[in-house]
Amino acid sequence: MMDLDFRSKLVVFLSTVFLVAVLSKDTVFYLLCAFLLVYLFGTGYGKFTFKILYAFGIIIFLRFLSQGQGFGVFLPEMFLFIIIRTLAILLSVIPIIKTPPGELMAVMRRLKVHRNISLPLIFMMRFIPIVRLEFSEIILNLRLRNLLSWKKPMVTMEYLFVPMMFTASKIAEELAAASEVRGISAEGEHTSRREIVFTIKDLFVVLCSLFAVIFLMYLEGAQYD
Repeated sequence: MMDLDFRSKLVVFLSTVFLVAVLSKDTVFYLLCAFLLVYLFGTGYGKFTFKILYAFGIIIFLRFLSQGQGFGVFLPEMFLFIIIRTLAILLSVIPIIKTPPGELMAVMRRLKVHRNISLPLIFMMRFIPIVRLEFSEIILNLRLRNLLSWKKPMVTMEYLFVPMMFTASKIAEELAAASEVRGISAEGEHTSRREIVFTIKDLFVVLCSLFAVIFLMYLEGAQYD
């Protein structure tokens, strides 16, 4: 498992977004996905790697089965195209999402990012996983009480979103209180116990990202020639 600096993860993410936007050939795009799967597995997220690999397999099989034409209005080719491109971006963004908030805050300070930008970003990354878990618990409770029914969609939505709004409001208050206790609004210079170091492993990942961009763009151009 490679413990990478946030900046090297960001380089991989930006490189992936660029390549996903410009690559048009499936063979070159699948090579990019193979690079990203190796990267994700090497950073210690093997469980996510196999899950996304399984999703890739399903979408590639559906595209092969439809011969690139999709399945009509219910499952058009454009939808499959968007999903598989989104999965490629997800491969590069998982290590960023999993970055601990304390480390992310320290990196933001090192990069001189204004707190009006860094704090909402950190709170969002901390808030979304908690809300997702709460949402799963609400669905589980509704199933146990036989209140989750597709025959009454409006009532089901009410049962889902009304508790979720109260829970989300409570979580937001708790996060704000925890931040105040830790001195997030205190005056003066803020320090961090985390040591943010750009190591040899990070340099290797950045160089591999740049090489992948050049190599894949060369293959993309070579196919047109």
